Amino acid sequence: MESTNLQRRAFLRGKSPRLKPNAIHPPWSLEASAFIEKCTRCDECISACPEKILKKGDGGYPEVNFIAGECTFCAKCVEACDSGAFKKMATKGDDLKPEDAWNLNITFKENCLSLNAVICRACGDHCDEQAIQFKLKLGGISEPQVDHEECTGCGACVSVCPVHAVKIS
Repeated sequence: MESTNLQRRAFLRGKSPRLKPNAIHPPWSLEASAFIEKCTRCDECISACPEKILKKGDGGYPEVNFIAGECTFCAKCVEACDSGAFKKMATKGDDLKPEDAWNLNITFKENCLSLNAVICRACGDHCDEQAIQFKLKLGGISEPQVDHEECTGCGACVSVCPVHAVKIS
């Protein structure tokens, strides 16, 4: 099978081919270029996701859409894949741990209500791991702080934000 040249695709779509694609692939997937090479775009992982957060993205490859909900790390996507696009394919019977799923970074955009002195704790209230805490700053503003050691990258904080200020990359 011929591999997909993402730089060429970006160029032909008028995007800079030097920019890294910002798509978040399913948990436990291989590094982006290896995932794209191995993924057959069969949509089995999309169909298997009980949370319905996997969607067909650029080029037909599965991507995570946290606006639709959170990842429960059920590993149904891994079990459904026969192409070897996931890190844990050889050990399907083993317990897949959420902390091994991916390395995502959570940040808050400038329009975050808490950063603008409006009381909002939606992201912290929905974080089962309690990875988002609000630290009081001078002037009485509580700013959200992410404990990256505790955060699993499940995305529960994304869909509940009233101003879509939570960014996961």
